Amino acid sequence: MAIQRIQSEDCSVANLFQSFYAVPDYQREYVWDTDQVQQLLKDVREEMGDGAAHDAPEYFIGSIVVCPGQEDVLDLIDGQQRMTTLYITLCAIRDRLSELGSQPSSVLNAQIADATVDSLGEERRLYRLELQYEDSGDALTCLADGNPIETPSTQSMRNILNAHHVVTRFLSSEFGQDPAAIRRLYGYLTNKVKLIRIQTEDVAKALKIFETI
Repeated sequence: MAIQRIQSEDCSVANLFQSFYAVPDYQREYVWDTDQVQQLLKDVREEMGDGAAHDAPEYFIGSIVVCPGQEDVLDLIDGQQRMTTLYITLCAIRDRLSELGSQPSSVLNAQIADATVDSLGEERRLYRLELQYEDSGDALTCLADGNPIETPSTQSMRNILNAHHVVTRFLSSEFGQDPAAIRRLYGYLTNKVKLIRIQTEDVAKALKIFETI
């Protein structure tokens, strides 16, 4: 009988968002409010400091637990609040750079969504993070596509919209009209903010690790 293995990997945000994730429909909704989003941004900003980017220390923000889902997508069993906030932050950085007339990098765009070709030869857009619980509606995909959330009809959708507003206000208040400063924050966030990704072979083992953590 094959031995089930647990993989534990030290990942930067850049490493994390080379994979695709789904939050299963049995998970609780996105609940972070203004204070929690602001605290994460403030902590990242303080760790980055104002010195040379290569001298800034790495910053650890916790762990996530995943297991294989469908079609090379990882089911996110624990850590969806942080992961969703990071994803929203990437979208807000892209939007703010575009607003300031600075073209976001292709790397940033690929951390939000990518494309694949299915068996019929049709191109399909894939989001790096998809929320499968009903209360999320289309809020996260709207942000990923750079579109407004027109009718946030659930609390989860309102929380997602609020998180985007919080990040946008933070970028404006901290860096004003300076796209270079925003790119520096993005560079620090994507390269030096770290998480531990714990991957199991099935959801039962992932849930057991989640309960242990």
